[in-house]
Amino acid sequence: MPDSQIHLIDTATAQTFPAAPSGTVLSSSTALGWRGLTVELHQLPPVEYPEHYVQGHRLAVVHRGKPITYEWKEGGRWKTTQTYPGIFFLQSAGETNAPRWFEPFETVAIALDPSFVAQSFRDTIKPDRIRLQERRAEFDPIIAQFARQFEAELTSGRYGGALYGESLALAFSLYLLEQHSDSSQSLPRPRGKFSSLQLREMIEYIHVYLSEELSLTALANHLNLSAFHFARLFKNSLGLSPHQYVLQNRVERAKKLIAVSTKVNLTDIALQAGFYDQPHFDKAFKRFVGVPPKIFAKQKAS
Repeated sequence: MPDSQIHLIDTATAQTFPAAPSGTVLSSSTALGWRGLTVELHQLPPVEYPEHYVQGHRLAVVHRGKPITYEWKEGGRWKTTQTYPGIFFLQSAGETNAPRWFEPFETVAIALDPSFVAQSFRDTIKPDRIRLQERRAEFDPIIAQFARQFEAELTSGRYGGALYGESLALAFSLYLLEQHSDSSQSLPRPRGKFSSLQLREMIEYIHVYLSEELSLTALANHLNLSAFHFARLFKNSLGLSPHQYVLQNRVERAKKLIAVSTKVNLTDIALQAGFYDQPHFDKAFKRFVGVPPKIFAKQKAS
């Protein structure tokens, strides 16, 4: 099992410690190359944490398990609630927390990098206005839905990578800013499309680096836009999200490589097309083409 990459800071000692004890992290997004967002599935034993500061904007969404008693210290006194699947706890970066519980349960733990959130929305909301409201044992069906999606990605390994992870982080951050921040309000959506010059530069950039790990932040920075602004203009211009467009073009490159290869090596072709492993390549290829690459290669050879 991986160690937790979500960290807390003991208020008494200033020492950093992991959000989940050793051996309790069932799966983690760190292996998928996600940026701006860390997601882990925790199977937590009964425990009492010392008072600590939260690093990053942190959520814990109860994943499964029977209702249990959950307590936290506030103003020197213990407060109590009952957990059940789907409820969440939210603390903004720098807030203190001191929870305990007496029975095991599972959570989807989510940590958003504050610098990622600030940079992603820098031309929409001022960084000093970004502060999420503390939530204790509340239910939000959209957050529960995000948690299920995150968990599915961790366990299935469908179409991961930095670009997809940042896209999820951006969508999740947008929802939290609009529904669970100190200044909760609908953020204005960028309108319009890329100019012809911007569109040409972006398409050329993507195709040059198609076989490498692409980042939503890097793509946006190439046009000197925030990730939020860039993603909206991209969808308005091409009808696809950046991740969908890149995935589609990687599959098209793989098809061309298969067609011109005298001796097909699907592992090499997957890497040349920008897929980080064979299962990722197989699933994406079948999704767009309708058959696995091995079958497609046989059809081309016949």
